[in-house]
Amino acid sequence: MAIALEAKKRGHTPIIATSARYREKIEAQGIEFRPVTPDLPPEDEFAQLAKQVMDGKDGPRFLFEEILVPSIRTQYAELLAASEGVDVFISHPAALAGPLVARKTGKKWLSSVLAPISLWSRRDPSVPPTLPHLDWLRVLGPLWGRLQVEAGKAATKKWIAPIEKLREDEKIEATGHPMFGGQFSPYGTLALFSRHFCAPQPDWPQNTTATGFCFYDAVGMQAKPKREEGDWRSWMQNGEPPVVFGLGSAAVHDGAPVWEAAVKAAKRDDVRVVLLTAGTFESSEENVLCVPYAPYSEIFPLARHVYHQGGVGTTAQALRAGVRQIIMPFAHDQSDNAARIQRLGVGRWMRPRELASLNLKLTRSVIEHQHFERAREIGERIREEDGAYVACDCIERLKG
Repeated sequence: MAIALEAKKRGHTPIIATSARYREKIEAQGIEFRPVTPDLPPEDEFAQLAKQVMDGKDGPRFLFEEILVPSIRTQYAELLAASEGVDVFISHPAALAGPLVARKTGKKWLSSVLAPISLWSRRDPSVPPTLPHLDWLRVLGPLWGRLQVEAGKAATKKWIAPIEKLREDEKIEATGHPMFGGQFSPYGTLALFSRHFCAPQPDWPQNTTATGFCFYDAVGMQAKPKREEGDWRSWMQNGEPPVVFGLGSAAVHDGAPVWEAAVKAAKRDDVRVVLLTAGTFESSEENVLCVPYAPYSEIFPLARHVYHQGGVGTTAQALRAGVRQIIMPFAHDQSDNAARIQRLGVGRWMRPRELASLNLKLTRSVIEHQHFERAREIGERIREEDGAYVACDCIERLKG
């Protein structure tokens, strides 16, 4: 959305091809929409799907084998139609048919990734999505990176079989495993995150540009606090800065253990807490405010700390806000993002076993103070970036 709006501002006609679930949100911003499978369920049925996708062990397999791959041929046909007449095609790792369509049509195209883990650097090994406890093997350096890639290719061989069959049927040249090297464009890749979060690596795909994060807060969703004090802004500002808990748009549907632990800790430690629950949880505790939705860009800067699930979008917002963050990963890229935040010195990775003894006391320890100082420093750098602007520059250079 951020890139499309920037492109629109420059006089281009952006088109977003994705699940029909997002049609209203996209068209409300005056952006052309074209539906592409897989279709996602409506909001009242989305929770169960989100829980399965966010499962730490089986989530990646479920996402690919049960949601993305079964619709690959339909998606391919729909993307062929959607891309008709466009000058530049931009693929996304979750749109598995995208690179096939680009190669079939011969269009100029850019691949894109949202998080560092999608680049599979051997020089900068990521945390294994389903085996985060093996992150200590990072001490092996490039060897660990190579082992991860080879193991990943072997483990997903069955997942990609329908994609490879479609490629062969369409007589499209093989360029590598579609979840690894095969997803990247020879024209270039948009790494839609900040170089201050992940430094560029020499073994990234050719012509990769770290654009900076592309920020976009959902429009048309209003916070509905159930407190007499007024809206969440005045509640937050009426006292010591609270601790904010947010679990993104998917993990929030499986957040009950986090909400319950946060309420218990808030009462015990006498700390004010805001829970961004998407309407999935309520609390009557005086120092706990449950808010269905609030823009991260507005609420995070008012927080003392931010606890979250580690999705790259949420991580980016916390980095830009310049606040200390504690990440409780659920699945996919989240453990890798947590490890990067910890190495960056702006927060820490909280292990699942720590949730039972959650401590929210604002200790102002030496480590906490270092996190605050480093977070402010990184936040200033990230606020100077404009990822959507840089991404559009790359697109325009390719378009010619």
